[in-house]
Amino acid sequence: MFDFSFGDISVTRIVEMEMPMLGGTEFFPDWDPQAIERHKDWMVPRHFDPVSGKVVINIQAFLIRTPHHTILVDTCVGNHKPRNRDMFNDQVFPWMDNFRAAGVTPEDIDFVLCTHMHVDHVGWNTKLEDGRWVPTFPNAKYIFSRKELDFWMQQSEQDQMTRTGDYVADSVLPILEAKRELVVDMDHAIEDGLTLEPLPGHTPGMVGLNVTSGGEQAILCGDMMHHMIQCHIPDWSTVACADQSAARVTRKAFLDRYADRDVTIIPSHFPNPTAGFIIPSGDSFAFRYVNG
Repeated sequence: MFDFSFGDISVTRIVEMEMPMLGGTEFFPDWDPQAIERHKDWMVPRHFDPVSGKVVINIQAFLIRTPHHTILVDTCVGNHKPRNRDMFNDQVFPWMDNFRAAGVTPEDIDFVLCTHMHVDHVGWNTKLEDGRWVPTFPNAKYIFSRKELDFWMQQSEQDQMTRTGDYVADSVLPILEAKRELVVDMDHAIEDGLTLEPLPGHTPGMVGLNVTSGGEQAILCGDMMHHMIQCHIPDWSTVACADQSAARVTRKAFLDRYADRDVTIIPSHFPNPTAGFIIPSGDSFAFRYVNG
């Protein structure tokens, strides 16, 4: 667990796994070894394993505590889920132990926000109980952007989820069946100081979470960028992006908007400590971790 504070709002990272996970050439269609060579001084070994050729990915959730609510942002891969990828299939992760170690129980969560509905962001939405998938956080309202929910419901209904397996069936539909959803516009305010920020492209309805308190600001930006190399080379979108061109436009605009500002940026998948600042670097950008 790793904590950050912004005024009277705290953000705790709850990690499910961090490891070299995806081949660079597999994950980035535009991967260029010559371009990577210029960045190896900071990439190896923290962000890229040159032996396997894999980039390091962190899968984690974020626990947000305000004076009024306890909120969980994204819910990782989850346990006992049938998936078409070996690293996710029928796994048993100690994530729930890590969650409880933060001093909370599933019953304490008021809202679960899914920045988007990819397999590694909705898994702990549900748990297996007596052979049925039920909401893991029984008192929570699960916040889905309307555009995102509509897109993935259609993907599930049209059997378009063969790459990962239909995680909508076990991690989203049970929430709807239990009537625990809160379907919102992409600029919805959860409370004062917590407002959604539209970040479409990676998925049609992806949102970030803008955190503002006590004159301090942070943005949980979901999968707007998966890897630090995308600060240096914003043109690189991933194979996981539903619309690579739109993801590129969103990323460039975001980097322009927050470069050289005292705003803590918290991407979903950057390795420990995850949070940092966007800084200008030549005619592009770089990312400086909060601990330097």
